[in-house]
This record gives sequence, structure tokens and C-alpha cells, in this order.
Amino acid sequence: MIIISLNVPKIQLFHKSKYFSIITVHEWKKYVKRVILSFSVIHAMRIRLFLYVLIILLLLMNNKRILWVDYLKVVAIIGVLGIHCSSLLLDNKYLFTMPWYESVICSSIFRFAIILFVMASGYLLLRKPQPVTIIPHRLKRILIPFIFWFMVYSIIKVMLKGALGPSWTILDFIHYLLDALLNPLNVSVQFWYVYMILGLYLFSPILSKWIQNANISDIEYFLLIWVLVSILQFTNVDTVITDYLRYFTGSIGYFIMGYYLTIKDHELLTNKKFGFLLFIIGSLITISGTIILSHVQMSQSLFFIRLGDITPGACLQSIGLFIIVKNMDYKQLGESFNGIITTISKDSYGIYLVNILVINLLEKINIINFMKHTTITIIFTMGIVLLISTIIIELFYRIPLLRPFSAKGRN
Repeated sequence: MIIISLNVPKIQLFHKSKYFSIITVHEWKKYVKRVILSFSVIHAMRIRLFLYVLIILLLLMNNKRILWVDYLKVVAIIGVLGIHCSSLLLDNKYLFTMPWYESVICSSIFRFAIILFVMASGYLLLRKPQPVTIIPHRLKRILIPFIFWFMVYSIIKVMLKGALGPSWTILDFIHYLLDALLNPLNVSVQFWYVYMILGLYLFSPILSKWIQNANISDIEYFLLIWVLVSILQFTNVDTVITDYLRYFTGSIGYFIMGYYLTIKDHELLTNKKFGFLLFIIGSLITISGTIILSHVQMSQSLFFIRLGDITPGACLQSIGLFIIVKNMDYKQLGESFNGIITTISKDSYGIYLVNILVINLLEKINIINFMKHTTITIIFTMGIVLLISTIIIELFYRIPLLRPFSAKGRN
């Protein structure tokens, strides 16, 4: 059996548990050329026609929803809610209290969240060519909902929370918006992700061309340097070489990792127990590191809990969960449950944008109190926020005027 990849998503077929290797673009082209040269011109034309039809059929087959990616995105958005709900007590005034310890544990366990989103995007985008012409469409899908919710958060912060004081003018508000666009964390903490993913989208046409024609060893070469440089950055080692290796830093490594983990043929990458072990080790690194450093410094240390999660604990968690989610059998869960997962997956970007608003509302009306039964309250709040946020996005999607701001996706 031959597996074909001609600048299209790589397709893996299994037959009687035997894995058939993937033919790269270069190998495929060389193979076709040899076959064509061995036939007459008429036969060559027939072969080409047959191959084009076959490629079109493979493309159509590959456009179906990838269920494990939906589950990955749902796990990621649940992780986001876990971080946002548990981080409310990560403050020095609660230091070394039981609610603080519970919050550290919960927040540490959910550090995988954003990384899984980046890895899912990397897999979906890098497995096929990304022409520059598609970038405006992608930016539109990201920016229109972001600008809407950015304005909503800004208005609430100025009018209800007094960000500009009791008296302000329209010019003050415009100046506030311009400053906030340069630093969106001033409006709401989750908006940093939008800027990061925009950067990856802008780079994806260049990256996809390289990765579609790269050998597995080329990708591993990049990831190896990325890991080494990331470790240097994490440990705050200030060297000149780190400055000049900045091209190998940041979320781009996770972006490529999402693609790499799906094409790499290794038994450990299909072993859910191995994935669970990585998740446990990653969680323990973050939990123990945060608690020990906080005790040593006698002040809260978030060295292992950083915005952007370029940390060893979060990295191991994400790789472990990626392996687990990718290798699960979801058919046995039934079409109804899988349908719910698909809906939440499509709503995940919208949920990401709106969830802080919902959490703040629940706090404002005193529905939640994280000081009592902290872990149970965090889990309960995550469920409520997920439900309310999903309902908001679904309502927006069903109202034509608000649909562009729902951020409901197709992938």
C-alpha cells in the first residue's frame, strides 16, 4: 500500500496494525517522474490524470473533521478556565494558607492550556500549504471578534470599574484604547494570546513551505535547538548567544511540535500510559517548584507559572496530553457526546475571549467564594463558566447582526 503526499496533508493509513511509512513530497515527485519516463506519452497523460483524480479524492477525504483535534481544543479551553479560576488566590495575602496551596496545585495542573491550542493550530496549519493569500481571511476571523470583545471589556473597565477615574472625556477614552492596544493586558489578561497567535498565523505561509519539504530529521534539528534555547531562557541565563538564537524561541516550537508529534513514527507516541506519565511529571515539577521557591523566598514565586508557559513542566504536560488525546478511541463515546465536544471546540476561541467577563460577573454577584472548599469551588466555577460562555457564543452565532463577533470557528 502506498501513501501519497503531494503538498497536501500527510495521510496515515493502518492495516492490520501495521504502519505504512509516508512518502515525502520529494520522494513522491521522483517516483512519479520515474514511472512517467518509463511509459509512452499517452500512457504518461493517463497516469497523470489518474494521479490528479486520486489526489483530489484524498483531499476531499482529509477535509472531514478531525475528532481528536476537537477533543484537544476542548481540553485546552477547560485548562484555560482552570487557570483563570484558580489564579484568583495566587496572591501574597493568601500565602501558605490552605486555599493558596489548593490554588497552586490547580493552577499548576492546568498549565498545558495555551500550549495545546498552539499545538492544535500547528497541526492544522502546517500539514498543508498555507498561501499568503489566505492570511487576510485568517486575520479577519481572529481580529473581528477580538476587537468587539476588546471594546466590551474596555467600556466595562472604564465605566464600571473607573479605570479613568470619575471624570473623563472621549479623548481620554480614545487614548486609553490606543495604549491598551499596545498592551492588551491592561484591559484583560487573556488577550495576550490573540497577539501571539496572530504572529504565528503571519509566519505560517513561510513555515508551512519549509516543513512540507523538510525531512523528519530537519524538524527534529529545529526542535532540539528550540528546547535548548528555551531551557536557557527559563533559567534566566543571560548570554550573547541566547540573543542571537531568539529565532528558536517562543511559541513557534509548540506550533511545530503539534505537527511533529503527528508524523513521527515511534511507539511511545502512541502509548497513552507514557503520555500520562509525562503529564504527571510535568505537573509535579510545577507544583513542587512553585511551593519550594515560595518557601525559600518567603514570598510567592511564580517562576514555574509564567504567562506564555514556556516552562519545562507545562511542556511535558502538553506533550503527554497530546499523546493521550490523539490516541483515544472516541467512537465508543457516541455521536451525541462527540457532537457536544465538536460544538465546544468550534466555540473555543469565543469562550476564550468571553470567559473572564463571566468569571468577574460571578464574583460580583457573590455566587462563588474561593476561600471555602477551594478545589471544589474552582471545579464548579469552571463548569458554570464553560456553560454560560458557550451559551453566549451560541446566541451570538444565531443572531445575524452579532454572528461575526461570536468567533465560532469551522475548524
